[in-house]
Amino acid sequence: MQKSGVEEYWQIVWMRFKSGDQEAFAILYNHHIDPLYHFGTKLCKDTETVKDSLQELFLELYLKREKINVGPENLKYYLLLALKRNLIKKMKSGRMSSQRWLESVDFEPEYSIEFQIIKQEKEAEISQKIVKTLKQLPSKQREAIYLRFNESLEYSEIAKILDINVESVRKQVYRAIMTIREILNNEPFINLFLLLKK
Repeated sequence: MQKSGVEEYWQIVWMRFKSGDQEAFAILYNHHIDPLYHFGTKLCKDTETVKDSLQELFLELYLKREKINVGPENLKYYLLLALKRNLIKKMKSGRMSSQRWLESVDFEPEYSIEFQIIKQEKEAEISQKIVKTLKQLPSKQREAIYLRFNESLEYSEIAKILDINVESVRKQVYRAIMTIREILNNEPFINLFLLLKK
């Protein structure tokens, strides 16, 4: 199967990065830093801790570049997982255990689909209803659908980040969609949520 121009571009950037090219490293950094920061701040409210973790993450990425066994197509997943593990490690070294920290996290993603819907539907009442509905979902469901639909990760990748099995991820996503459908009932934009099941 022939690679697209975009895939070829990232493959070249990745090869240059692996050989120590600092310009290629900067390209990777700039491409991934914003989504990683947003994800990190949904897991940890302390933005300075998130920034520290990101610095450590990219430093380690550069120093261990020759040993990294992923390609550019899997880099986003690799970085998201590494960031979450780094944040857990930091919390573990503090007074709160990682388990207690994870249980206390109220994952608050910003859903790109939410903003698409809000742009399409001008009525403030509908916009508020969408935000309220998303906030009613359990934290793990919010994180699962964020990773699935905002970060476009595979179920197997999400499973590793959430530290649950693939079937559990599918159930979390399915339950979230069912809850959204039930709460929003027959609103005209519900078909957009149904598309998420694919």
